[in-house]
Amino acid sequence: MKQKLLLAGLLVLASTQVQAKEKWYEYKHLYIQAGTYIHFSSSEDHEGSNLLIGLEAVKRNNWLYGLALFDNSFGQFSQYAYLGKNWNFSGKLENFHAKLTAGVIHGYKKPWDDKIPFNSKNGWAPGLIPSIGYKKGRFGVEIMLLGNSGLLFAMGTDF
Repeated sequence: MKQKLLLAGLLVLASTQVQAKEKWYEYKHLYIQAGTYIHFSSSEDHEGSNLLIGLEAVKRNNWLYGLALFDNSFGQFSQYAYLGKNWNFSGKLENFHAKLTAGVIHGYKKPWDDKIPFNSKNGWAPGLIPSIGYKKGRFGVEIMLLGNSGLLFAMGTDF
């Protein structure tokens, strides 16, 4: 059921892009980010904090699409391909934003394939990642919630 809801959400995001005047592949700027994550609880299976690198194409209407590459908590090379939306605050919180991305995660394989919900035998699972951030000029920082597992801290820049 949750997989169907996530798929429906992705289709809504995609249809919104089709209705826009811009083509889906057109973007305002690219945003590259790097970060690391911490876990809410420790486990002997965790191989320590790992690095993530991501690239987002941000559209004029604050919709975005991206790809993040990382080693998961168990040392397996993983990827997250996603669509998302960025909401910028105004007033005293002018440089702050909230973001929500939805997509597909690949790379959690045996014996840790049960560590993320709805993971398939081939290591594919739906993903939904909320975040908050601060951006001034070209540079930004974000904190992303990784389900009930941990937090990801990232820094990035436009180019």
